[in-house]
Amino acid sequence: MATEPEPRMKFDWRSITPEDSPKTPIDTMKDPELRDLATPKLSVGDPAFDIELPAYDFSDGSERLTDETFHLSAIARDQPVALIFGSYT
Repeated sequence: MATEPEPRMKFDWRSITPEDSPKTPIDTMKDPELRDLATPKLSVGDPAFDIELPAYDFSDGSERLTDETFHLSAIARDQPVALIFGSYT
């Protein structure tokens, strides 16, 4: 005996969007300018864009700025590098 599939519930994006926000997440994903930002500009094997950031020392459990600068291109020249990106709010 076949069962009927359950109807799909439509998610209410407004329920997770702040009242003063002009856009919902769906509006943002449809924005062509923002879609371009999310489009990869590199192919497999291409060198990554160079990143230059201040270096920090966390060896004692606290964040301490050093006098050094991190250059992705210098590290990637000597060894493979895995970049892990995350997001939090």
